[in-house]
Amino acid sequence: MSSPWGFPKGLPHPLPFCSSMAMGKLFKCLWVAALLAWSTSDSWSGSPAQTVIAVIAAKKGVEQSLDKESLARIFMRKTTIWSNGDLIQPVNLIASHALRRLFIERITGLEPEELESYWNDQYYHGIFPPFAVESEEAVIRFVSVSNSAIGYVSACATDERVRVLLYLTSSGIVHGGGGVRYCQQH
Repeated sequence: MSSPWGFPKGLPHPLPFCSSMAMGKLFKCLWVAALLAWSTSDSWSGSPAQTVIAVIAAKKGVEQSLDKESLARIFMRKTTIWSNGDLIQPVNLIASHALRRLFIERITGLEPEELESYWNDQYYHGIFPPFAVESEEAVIRFVSVSNSAIGYVSACATDERVRVLLYLTSSGIVHGGGGVRYCQQH
């Protein structure tokens, strides 16, 4: 059911360069895995109503217009291929992270607990939930090294390593681009 490394068979490896364990690549794989595991303090704070979520991709990632419905389809693994034919690699924050709860509620209108039966059913069809990491920094690092990855962080966490595709606010979607940032530093 899973590879010796613990990743489900049939799904793309979350770190593609780790799937071939040549000695030169082994060090790179372990280094990036350590970086992804390293948790810094996230910039998310404040009330959920005021929080702006940035949906991010790699600088040279796929150019595609997204809306809430398409985001929900991507993160529920109903849409798995970008328009250019690349396999989509969505990355979630861990289930206990408050920003994940807010993101799921904004794109689906459901609470994460309401999706448990959905994911239990999907397991029987061989569909696994998106890869999850512990921090917003880990999401940025994951997304920045994979041109087919998509993730989300608080608007204040974005930096030059990634491109903002759109912002999710409490009132809807604001498309990214043009260098506009929706960040209220406290």
